[in-house]
Amino acid sequence: MEKRVLKLAIISDLHCHPKRKTGEGNDESYLLTDKLRVPSNDHPVDDLLEKINNNKIDKVDLTLCPGDFTDKANQQGFISGWGFSLEIHRALNSKEIIATVGNHDVDVYAQNSNYTLDVAKGIKRGFPIEDETAQDIFWSKGCVIIERDIYRILLINSTHFHYNKESSKSGKVGDAMIEYIEKHLSSNDDDKIKIAMSHHHPIDHSILNLGEEDKIKNADSLLNVLGKYKFDLFIHGHKHHPLIRYHNTTLHGHRLPIFASGSFSSHSNLMFTSVRNSFHLITLQKDKICKGEIDSWTFFPNSGWGQPDDESGFPSYAGFGCEKNIEDLAESIDNIMKSEGKMTWNDLVKQVPDLIHLLPDEGKNLEKLLSDKQIHMDKSLRAKPTQVYNLAKLYS
Repeated sequence: MEKRVLKLAIISDLHCHPKRKTGEGNDESYLLTDKLRVPSNDHPVDDLLEKINNNKIDKVDLTLCPGDFTDKANQQGFISGWGFSLEIHRALNSKEIIATVGNHDVDVYAQNSNYTLDVAKGIKRGFPIEDETAQDIFWSKGCVIIERDIYRILLINSTHFHYNKESSKSGKVGDAMIEYIEKHLSSNDDDKIKIAMSHHHPIDHSILNLGEEDKIKNADSLLNVLGKYKFDLFIHGHKHHPLIRYHNTTLHGHRLPIFASGSFSSHSNLMFTSVRNSFHLITLQKDKICKGEIDSWTFFPNSGWGQPDDESGFPSYAGFGCEKNIEDLAESIDNIMKSEGKMTWNDLVKQVPDLIHLLPDEGKNLEKLLSDKQIHMDKSLRAKPTQVYNLAKLYS
């Protein structure tokens, strides 16, 4: 099978709700249902649409939404949050939008219904997926597997067992759900791009004291199945702290990239993590091994979406899938640059393609190793350099 390329947009954790009145508590999101769209650069959706329409953000094949469209099960927030997501999906010329349910989308406090999923099921407008047969499977089994020509999406409802406040403290996948997933995958074991998506995280995310008790129960069993069938990426929301890392599945030793997508518009993450809001495009390329590039935008109130070269958000440029160790990469670059005073970043990437598939921490380590060899870039790897310099050659 020839190389497959899939471009994704990730919109996660909008926490949309109407502006709260006195006595109702503080607003939790920059994205309010009754917020005017003027000025555009103070509205997360309107500013993003403007940048998409001005071709500052590329078009995609597929839009994925890992949940929490609303905040505290606010019904209007859910309706508007999904509506905003559809606007972005259409502006991106995305062929399909696929979503899952977050803990804030489930009415565990019985504010609007006597059944926790009534509101989520009543959103309609293609939520969480357009195909009605797939919808029925998702609501009944807690997951559904979506098959397309070059990709497969395992869509997980990690809130499937949220029947009340007590049961909503963590995500969960049941044994019957895992059995259903394995049965399907065993008869559809091929080389498509394979992505799993849930709202809750399948591995600990205790960075910045964000806690461990709310991850998916029974996740190890799920991850072992995903490792067995060599899934290429796991995407989740919930933590409001964007992060990409690898998880080695226990039984099969498969290295699975896990991407925590952060929050599109909730500002509670600033209080807990000091990390701003994120919107991501992921480009996946698969030729036996799947590798990814992540382009991310950070939202600043009254300024809109940008790609800063600082630590206020997830790196503007990152990746995953590099197969070489960082020392070997540094050695390869050193050998290439020995006869060069400077080189464009794009020319260097042509000779060392794995440079665009580094985790953020791998990028930092590479920068340090190159600095020791007097090789520097005009911008950090997190901001996508344009030039690379060999200072030893330039000043010899």
